[in-house]
Amino acid sequence: MNIEEYVKYDAIGLAELVERGEVTAQELASLAREAAEKVNDKLNAIVSIFDEPYQDGVIEGAKFRGVPIFIKDLGASISGLPQESGSMLTKGFVSPVTTHFAQSFLNAGFQVIGRSTCPEFGLTLTTESVSQGITRNPWNTDHIAGGSSGGSAALVASGVVPLAHSNDGGGSTRIPASCCGNLGLKTSRGRVSLGPINNDVSSPLIAEGCNSRTVRDTAAFLDAVSKPAVGEGVMNRFIQESFLAGLEKPPEKYRIAVSFNDWGSDPIDSEIKDELERIAESLRVEGHRVEEATPTIVQVDYFEAFKVLWYSLAYFAVNSMAPMINRIPDTSTLESITLQMVKEGGKIRAFDVDRTMALSNQMSREFGEFFQNWDLLLTPTLIKDTPKVGGPITLNSKLNLDEWYEAASSLIPATPIANITGVPAISVPCGVGPGSLPLGMHFFAAMGNERALLDIARQLEESEPWINRTPPVYAG
Repeated sequence: MNIEEYVKYDAIGLAELVERGEVTAQELASLAREAAEKVNDKLNAIVSIFDEPYQDGVIEGAKFRGVPIFIKDLGASISGLPQESGSMLTKGFVSPVTTHFAQSFLNAGFQVIGRSTCPEFGLTLTTESVSQGITRNPWNTDHIAGGSSGGSAALVASGVVPLAHSNDGGGSTRIPASCCGNLGLKTSRGRVSLGPINNDVSSPLIAEGCNSRTVRDTAAFLDAVSKPAVGEGVMNRFIQESFLAGLEKPPEKYRIAVSFNDWGSDPIDSEIKDELERIAESLRVEGHRVEEATPTIVQVDYFEAFKVLWYSLAYFAVNSMAPMINRIPDTSTLESITLQMVKEGGKIRAFDVDRTMALSNQMSREFGEFFQNWDLLLTPTLIKDTPKVGGPITLNSKLNLDEWYEAASSLIPATPIANITGVPAISVPCGVGPGSLPLGMHFFAAMGNERALLDIARQLEESEPWINRTPPVYAG
């Protein structure tokens, strides 16, 4: 197999070749390294490539046997491997634990060949940091790859690997998926274990996942990782189902609400609004009931609520790590906006967090009522054109914290709602935005209904195919 053949396969396709003996895991790892060498000098999406791929505990008949993958340098961790979280504060840190999520994808047969870039502690929507530099978009290197999983997204889009680890606390799987032209699913709260370090009580915003190029890869990945861990502090009562097998069923027709509302932010860019209407009409043609509707929760000042949880998360992340690496969080170890977040997070009272969680509960209930009448809610993932690198949303921005927060939140008013309420959401790469850059169409569903999200993505994969679109920076 050569590199031109390698990039034509998705993860399931590569694993099938390994299963049939047509290619070895070692050959796939070598091809992934070759692909990385072709593109990474233009993208800067890789923190490190391991001397030998990391594999462990592969179960017989594993769906992804031998498939190369990058693990994001934040969140899911593997014992003995470095994890620096995009920060000078944690430079050189080695994880002492393997998370249940990471063990699950290792058991599924993936071989981890390296770490992908992220912004400092994943706290913004562009992958730019003092520690790791600027990660660029393979469609136009003047633009961001998105964040905080921008390294993984850029590597998938450029053909280095067919699937890469991502996670999502406010859109960090879905935003880079939109920027880079990938599929990005944020799962329901509790669907994928955060153990043993966290759980859904301590980290209500976070969802582990992936970026991929095909719906079947994302479905099979979800099958592999959506297993409760021993000793979970919350009960997972989701119906045990195979999401990959669900794609073999006839496609369903859905009641889809499409929202052109600004969701309390700036108006949607006119080109993006036109593309949203085009996709809505395409769905109507396919037989779905698509009407304009917006849930009442957008009238709630959810950005203020999200700010409380986000700054608290920053404070906890930094101050829980500092003693482990014996460094002081200050201007020499943290970027300007991160340091401001940590300081603000330290001022937040327990009452503020409890009040925010009460509001989260209210919003979740209202969303639940909305999904009594609708199966899906459609918005664009980003409401403005993909920003250029070096802009005001970086964590070393010269803005003050309030100015930075307004600049960042104005780009993605819808994505954090899925994290606050816990519902699943997906960015589907069927749109084309300003500057001919990819644009994700963003669907929400009711709690636990990932099946409908994958089904509508599968239908768009057929009616609005994206698989043969490749960026200028491409390994093939």
